[in-house]
Amino acid sequence: MVAATAVALPMATGFAFENDGEISAETDGELLAAGGIETEVPAQGDDIVEPVIALDEETDTVAEEAVEAEAAPVEVTAINDTVDADLICLAKIVRHEAANQSMTGQLAVAQLVMNRVNSPRFPNTICDVAHQRGQFFNTNAYNPSRNDQRWANAMEVAIDARNGISDPVVGDAVFYHAAYVSPRFHRSRPRVTQIEDHIFYR
Repeated sequence: MVAATAVALPMATGFAFENDGEISAETDGELLAAGGIETEVPAQGDDIVEPVIALDEETDTVAEEAVEAEAAPVEVTAINDTVDADLICLAKIVRHEAANQSMTGQLAVAQLVMNRVNSPRFPNTICDVAHQRGQFFNTNAYNPSRNDQRWANAMEVAIDARNGISDPVVGDAVFYHAAYVSPRFHRSRPRVTQIEDHIFYR
Protein backbone atom coordinates (compact mmCIF):
# COMPACT_ATOMS: atom_id res chain seq x y z
CA MET A 1 0.00 0.00 0.00
CA VAL A 2 1.31 3.40 -0.90
CA ALA A 3 1.02 5.95 1.85
CA ALA A 4 -0.62 9.18 0.84
CA THR A 5 1.75 12.07 1.01
CA ALA A 6 0.29 15.17 2.52
CA VAL A 7 1.41 18.39 0.98
CA ALA A 8 1.38 21.30 3.30
CA LEU A 9 -0.05 24.37 1.63
CA PRO A 10 0.42 27.75 3.11
CA MET A 11 -2.83 28.98 4.52
CA ALA A 12 -4.31 32.04 2.94
CA THR A 13 -6.06 33.13 6.08
CA GLY A 14 -7.53 36.17 4.44
CA PHE A 15 -9.95 34.02 2.37
CA ALA A 16 -11.82 31.95 4.87
CA PHE A 17 -11.43 33.75 8.15
CA GLU A 18 -11.49 37.29 9.28
CA ASN A 19 -8.35 38.57 10.95
CA ASP A 20 -7.21 41.80 12.40
CA GLY A 21 -4.65 42.45 9.70
CA GLU A 22 -5.41 43.23 6.07
CA ILE A 23 -3.97 40.93 3.46
CA SER A 24 -3.42 42.53 0.11
CA ALA A 25 -4.53 41.03 -3.17
CA GLU A 26 -0.89 40.66 -4.11
CA THR A 27 -0.15 38.60 -0.97
CA ASP A 28 -3.14 36.39 -1.66
CA GLY A 29 -1.92 35.76 -5.16
CA GLU A 30 1.52 34.79 -3.88
CA LEU A 31 0.08 32.31 -1.41
CA LEU A 32 -2.05 30.68 -4.11
CA ALA A 33 0.90 30.48 -6.47
CA ALA A 34 3.00 28.83 -3.77
CA GLY A 35 0.33 26.13 -3.49
CA GLY A 36 0.42 25.50 -7.22
CA ILE A 37 -2.81 27.36 -7.96
CA GLU A 38 -2.52 29.86 -10.74
CA THR A 39 -5.55 32.02 -10.29
CA GLU A 40 -5.76 35.72 -10.47
CA VAL A 41 -7.72 37.13 -7.62
CA PRO A 42 -9.39 40.44 -8.35
CA ALA A 43 -8.35 43.18 -6.00
CA GLN A 44 -10.92 44.12 -3.42
CA GLY A 45 -13.22 46.81 -4.67
CA ASP A 46 -12.65 46.00 -8.34
CA ASP A 47 -15.89 45.63 -10.30
CA ILE A 48 -16.51 42.27 -11.94
CA VAL A 49 -17.35 42.88 -15.57
CA GLU A 50 -19.88 40.48 -17.10
CA PRO A 51 -19.00 39.38 -20.63
CA VAL A 52 -21.18 40.79 -23.38
CA ILE A 53 -22.10 38.41 -26.19
CA ALA A 54 -22.67 40.14 -29.50
CA LEU A 55 -25.54 38.52 -31.40
CA ASP A 56 -25.25 37.96 -35.10
CA GLU A 57 -27.10 40.77 -36.85
CA GLU A 58 -28.24 38.50 -39.65
CA THR A 59 -29.83 36.10 -37.14
CA ASP A 60 -31.66 39.01 -35.53
CA THR A 61 -32.96 40.16 -38.91
CA VAL A 62 -34.22 36.68 -39.80
CA ALA A 63 -35.96 36.38 -36.43
CA GLU A 64 -37.59 39.80 -36.84
CA GLU A 65 -38.77 38.92 -40.35
CA ALA A 66 -40.28 35.66 -39.06
CA VAL A 67 -42.19 37.54 -36.37
CA GLU A 68 -43.43 40.08 -38.93
CA ALA A 69 -44.53 37.27 -41.26
CA GLU A 70 -46.51 35.64 -38.47
CA ALA A 71 -48.15 38.94 -37.61
CA ALA A 72 -49.04 39.78 -41.22
CA PRO A 73 -52.81 40.03 -41.70
CA VAL A 74 -54.47 37.27 -43.73
CA GLU A 75 -56.78 38.47 -46.45
CA VAL A 76 -60.17 36.80 -46.10
CA THR A 77 -62.67 36.91 -48.94
CA ALA A 78 -66.06 38.13 -47.79
CA ILE A 79 -68.87 35.61 -48.12
CA ASN A 80 -72.15 36.85 -49.54
CA ASP A 81 -74.69 35.11 -47.34
CA THR A 82 -77.40 37.72 -47.82
CA VAL A 83 -80.76 35.97 -47.99
CA ASP A 84 -82.07 37.53 -51.18
CA ALA A 85 -84.35 36.25 -53.96
CA ASP A 86 -81.50 34.61 -55.87
CA LEU A 87 -80.22 32.71 -52.84
CA ILE A 88 -83.75 31.48 -52.09
CA CYS A 89 -84.17 30.36 -55.73
CA LEU A 90 -80.89 28.42 -55.57
CA ALA A 91 -81.77 26.81 -52.23
CA LYS A 92 -85.16 25.77 -53.61
CA ILE A 93 -83.51 24.14 -56.65
CA VAL A 94 -81.09 22.25 -54.39
CA ARG A 95 -83.90 21.22 -52.04
CA HIS A 96 -86.21 20.10 -54.86
CA GLU A 97 -83.65 18.45 -57.13
CA ALA A 98 -81.11 16.92 -54.75
CA ALA A 99 -82.38 16.78 -51.15
CA ASN A 100 -81.98 12.98 -51.23
CA GLN A 101 -78.30 13.31 -52.29
CA SER A 102 -75.19 13.83 -50.18
CA MET A 103 -73.85 17.35 -49.67
CA THR A 104 -71.54 16.74 -52.65
CA GLY A 105 -74.50 15.70 -54.79
CA GLN A 106 -76.39 18.83 -53.72
CA LEU A 107 -73.36 21.00 -54.39
CA ALA A 108 -73.10 19.52 -57.89
CA VAL A 109 -76.59 20.77 -58.77
CA ALA A 110 -75.95 24.19 -57.22
CA GLN A 111 -72.64 24.58 -59.07
CA LEU A 112 -74.32 23.63 -62.35
CA VAL A 113 -76.82 26.47 -61.81
CA MET A 114 -73.96 28.89 -61.19
CA ASN A 115 -72.22 27.62 -64.34
CA ARG A 116 -75.33 28.63 -66.25
CA VAL A 117 -75.45 32.05 -64.59
CA ASN A 118 -71.82 32.62 -65.63
CA SER A 119 -72.34 31.38 -69.19
CA PRO A 120 -73.46 33.74 -72.00
CA ARG A 121 -75.73 30.94 -73.25
CA PHE A 122 -78.09 31.33 -70.27
CA PRO A 123 -79.74 34.11 -68.25
CA ASN A 124 -77.41 35.93 -65.86
CA THR A 125 -79.33 35.64 -62.58
CA ILE A 126 -80.13 32.55 -60.55
CA CYS A 127 -83.88 33.11 -60.58
CA ASP A 128 -83.90 33.71 -64.34
CA VAL A 129 -81.99 30.45 -64.85
CA ALA A 130 -84.45 28.66 -62.57
CA HIS A 131 -87.46 30.01 -64.44
CA GLN A 132 -86.12 29.56 -67.96
CA ARG A 133 -88.74 27.70 -69.93
CA GLY A 134 -88.30 23.94 -70.10
CA GLN A 135 -85.34 23.88 -67.68
CA PHE A 136 -86.01 23.79 -63.93
CA PHE A 137 -89.33 24.82 -62.40
CA ASN A 138 -91.24 27.79 -61.04
CA THR A 139 -89.60 28.36 -57.65
CA ASN A 140 -92.35 30.84 -56.76
CA ALA A 141 -94.87 27.99 -56.63
CA TYR A 142 -92.59 25.72 -54.58
CA ASN A 143 -92.62 26.37 -50.85
CA PRO A 144 -90.91 23.63 -48.84
CA SER A 145 -90.56 23.81 -45.07
CA ARG A 146 -87.79 26.15 -44.01
CA ASN A 147 -87.55 24.73 -40.50
CA ASP A 148 -85.92 21.37 -41.17
CA GLN A 149 -82.40 20.05 -41.78
CA ARG A 150 -82.98 19.64 -45.51
CA TRP A 151 -83.62 23.36 -45.90
CA ALA A 152 -80.61 24.20 -43.71
CA ASN A 153 -78.42 21.99 -45.91
CA ALA A 154 -79.84 23.54 -49.09
CA MET A 155 -79.08 27.05 -47.80
CA GLU A 156 -75.53 26.06 -46.83
CA VAL A 157 -74.91 24.57 -50.26
CA ALA A 158 -76.46 27.57 -52.02
CA ILE A 159 -74.17 29.98 -50.16
CA ASP A 160 -71.17 27.79 -50.95
CA ALA A 161 -71.96 27.58 -54.68
CA ARG A 162 -72.83 31.26 -55.09
CA ASN A 163 -69.53 32.30 -53.49
CA GLY A 164 -67.43 29.63 -55.19
CA ILE A 165 -66.11 28.39 -51.84
CA SER A 166 -65.66 24.70 -52.62
CA ASP A 167 -63.68 23.29 -55.52
CA PRO A 168 -65.80 22.48 -58.58
CA VAL A 169 -67.29 19.00 -58.54
CA VAL A 170 -68.95 19.14 -61.98
CA GLY A 171 -66.40 21.16 -63.93
CA ASP A 172 -68.11 23.32 -66.53
CA ALA A 173 -71.26 21.18 -66.83
CA VAL A 174 -74.46 23.05 -67.67
CA PHE A 175 -76.86 20.12 -68.23
CA TYR A 176 -77.80 17.09 -66.15
CA HIS A 177 -80.47 14.45 -65.75
CA ALA A 178 -81.35 11.63 -63.38
CA ALA A 179 -79.32 8.49 -63.95
CA TYR A 180 -82.44 6.32 -64.33
CA VAL A 181 -83.56 8.13 -67.52
CA SER A 182 -81.84 8.54 -70.89
CA PRO A 183 -83.09 11.69 -72.65
CA ARG A 184 -82.35 11.87 -76.37
CA PHE A 185 -81.18 15.51 -75.98
CA HIS A 186 -78.16 14.55 -73.88
CA ARG A 187 -76.88 11.73 -76.10
CA SER A 188 -74.83 14.07 -78.28
CA ARG A 189 -73.46 16.16 -75.41
CA PRO A 190 -70.00 15.60 -73.83
CA ARG A 191 -70.44 13.82 -70.54
CA VAL A 192 -68.55 15.35 -67.60
CA THR A 193 -69.27 13.08 -64.65
CA GLN A 194 -71.86 11.18 -62.67
CA ILE A 195 -72.41 12.05 -59.01
CA GLU A 196 -74.74 9.67 -57.28
CA ASP A 197 -78.13 9.82 -59.05
CA HIS A 198 -77.26 12.58 -61.56
CA ILE A 199 -75.25 12.59 -64.78
CA PHE A 200 -73.70 15.90 -65.86
CA TYR A 201 -72.91 17.20 -69.36
CA ARG A 202 -71.36 20.23 -71.03
